Amino acid sequence: MDKIITFVDNVGRVIVGQKVKSKDTSIWSIKEPAVVNVQVSQENGQISVQLLPFVFREFISAEAREAGVVWDFNKNNIVTSNNLVLDDNIKTQYENIFTKPVAVAQKQPAPAPVEPEVVKLFDDED
Repeated sequence: MDKIITFVDNVGRVIVGQKVKSKDTSIWSIKEPAVVNVQVSQENGQISVQLLPFVFREFISAEAREAGVVWDFNKNNIVTSNNLVLDDNIKTQYENIFTKPVAVAQKQPAPAPVEPEVVKLFDDED
């Protein structure tokens, strides 16, 4: 897997991904970006960090999933660090997101429609 980088986008999300060559000097092309999600436990105050794909792989065609989806970020709208080095646990979590097979749901036939029971509210008097 290519070198994994981190930056902050224009809405304050920390993004982790693989920087690939861009044709435009004002754009960073990032393959397989993931958003860092931080949760604080209400019980003990501990922080847990989780990576969430920018777009879940289950929503993407098999061909695009294999190639890896590339997103373009405008350099003017991101913040970078020259000396940030990611912890190995985060790199492993990132790699696991994009290298493990995607569970594909089997299509089930639609159940036959059920006719609702008719309830008589009034007696029919002819």
